[in-house]
Amino acid sequence: MFSTKRKPTHPGDFIQSDLIEEFGLSQQELADRLGVSRKTISALIHGRQALTANMAVRLGMLTRTSPEMWLNLQKAVDLWEAQQSAEVEHWKIEPVEV
Repeated sequence: MFSTKRKPTHPGDFIQSDLIEEFGLSQQELADRLGVSRKTISALIHGRQALTANMAVRLGMLTRTSPEMWLNLQKAVDLWEAQQSAEVEHWKIEPVEV
């Protein structure tokens, strides 16, 4: 199981602090630069939408970083949420013997 109780930071938090706030962009300006809607940016920064591979490529191009970095942020959130799910306790999975 995942060792930490703290949920990993959603990529939207990085978009808010590292792009919007640091560069003084509005959500609309960022959306225009990325070629997406303002609603898409809003949903991302408020954690209502997961970061897609397509968005990771766009953000990588915008920030000169790798898309993998952005996807790894989302993957950490996704795995944490899956491992914290109440249904995990009810799974009866026997590990394979190696």
